[in-house]
Amino acid sequence: MDPTGLTSAEKITLFSAWGLIRKDLDVHGRNVLLLLFHKHPHYISYFDFTDDPAAQSLVDNKSLYNQAIHVFKAFGSLIEYGFKDPVLFDETLKKITRRHKDRKVYSEDILTIGDVLLNYLAQALGRQVSDSLPDAFWKLFRTIAGRFPAAPKPSDGEAEEQQGNANDPSPTTSNQDAT
Repeated sequence: MDPTGLTSAEKITLFSAWGLIRKDLDVHGRNVLLLLFHKHPHYISYFDFTDDPAAQSLVDNKSLYNQAIHVFKAFGSLIEYGFKDPVLFDETLKKITRRHKDRKVYSEDILTIGDVLLNYLAQALGRQVSDSLPDAFWKLFRTIAGRFPAAPKPSDGEAEEQQGNANDPSPTTSNQDAT
């Protein structure tokens, strides 16, 4: 088994699913990020959407489109190029983790994004989703998440504060750029 942790059949399954959405990266990427923010609003603060001050909402924000394209291109490069070349897969994943190190992105965050992305793929692709896609997808996302550190355990006071913030319906944006 190579650094991807995937069999040849799993790679083909993922490559085929990716091929169905890659032609509309801007739309699919935007939709996945919007779905992520809907389900997990605290992730909005991981991104900077200030490059499009004229946007009335995230749906119309060109900064969101731009970041969605970058996120999806990075993920796509793992599939399109990394599956063919295990060294390239490893180097691409190193670069992705290095870019996110100071942004406090943890393995749990990657698995959360993976969950949202897999649910989106199931909706977007409908019957075109193979039965083997979820297992192959989770193997890939566990491999990716394994390169990120585990989230630090909060103290009791921090845990209570985070619990309160998790229910805040109006998260703010920051200057962090998670692409």
